[in-house]
Amino acid sequence: MGMNDNGNHYALAALKDKRATLAGEIADLKKQIAYRHEALAHVDACLQIMDPAIVPEAIRARRVVKRVKLFRQGELGCLIIDALRRAERPQGTHAVVSALLDVGGYGESARSALT
Repeated sequence: MGMNDNGNHYALAALKDKRATLAGEIADLKKQIAYRHEALAHVDACLQIMDPAIVPEAIRARRVVKRVKLFRQGELGCLIIDALRRAERPQGTHAVVSALLDVGGYGESARSALT
């Protein structure tokens, strides 16, 4: 069996496609990084104009929190409490997430975001 039999042909095509996708994502992220570096330089310049004694690099970076907008403000907490009440006994994360998926009508693809 050579490298070009049907099984390898499809696997090779899938890997090429995956590589092309990842390379495109990396190129896009590099553009985003360059834009943010430029914006940061402008903010640093404004800080220096307003206070020449300030050292912009001494300002700690803030951790970015990614929010998943599956629920309105406060709704998730209420749904979790309701799921725990209905169970009438302690529940693990998996069971609570399963109950939320049922109530919200979300598919399994939302499990990782909820967990």
